[in-house]
Amino acid sequence: MIEDLQRCFKAILFDLDGVLIDSMPHHVAAWQRIFAELGIEVPSEILRRSEGEKAKITIRRLAKQHGLDLTETQLDDLINRKRAIYRRSAPKGMRQVAYTLLQTCRTAGLKVAIVTGSVRSNLEWTLSSDELQLFDLVISSEQYQSGKPHPEPYLKAANILGIDPLHCLVIENAPLGIQSAKAAGMTCVAITTTLPPEVLKEADFILTDLDDLLNRKIDFSTVKPGDSQCRT
Repeated sequence: MIEDLQRCFKAILFDLDGVLIDSMPHHVAAWQRIFAELGIEVPSEILRRSEGEKAKITIRRLAKQHGLDLTETQLDDLINRKRAIYRRSAPKGMRQVAYTLLQTCRTAGLKVAIVTGSVRSNLEWTLSSDELQLFDLVISSEQYQSGKPHPEPYLKAANILGIDPLHCLVIENAPLGIQSAKAAGMTCVAITTTLPPEVLKEADFILTDLDDLLNRKIDFSTVKPGDSQCRT
């Protein structure tokens, strides 16, 4: 319930893909097409588990695992092609459940931010300028050096907002983002929109979707700083 959020937090930090927008199937399909051209079959779950990290890290790791020796120029070209494929099918606009939660948080006086591993151009392709203006802050991958699971993305957001990490709630849907949030000393809620609960066990709470934050009473005070025990 919104009262639970107001009592414990000053800011809600949203991941983008799989949280605010239903984009993961499109990211996965784009990656699989690129790797298929290289003769590599990559299971969907591996790509879903990689969500949140910078694209260069994803493609460099998978190429190395399959014995491909690619130059930085070749890697950049593949990433650009993947992004072009993604944009041809990417959904437009925020999920309705995300929009409802966002507006409720704003009305309650909470700061709201996007902290994503996606590039700004992908973000602006899927969210309109009016939707982006609803957020107090937007952090995309160009704005930090070390991506998720490193805490830098979330710590940067807290620093710019001027809010102690202990007063920030992160909403994620993938392991790397959860690890980033917990390393930043923040409370993390994971939603099962793209991965099953057992993959998200490092989060403090696991919910089915964002509407649970408004419809369920959650005792956030039970979470200690740095505690990653899963509570459902």
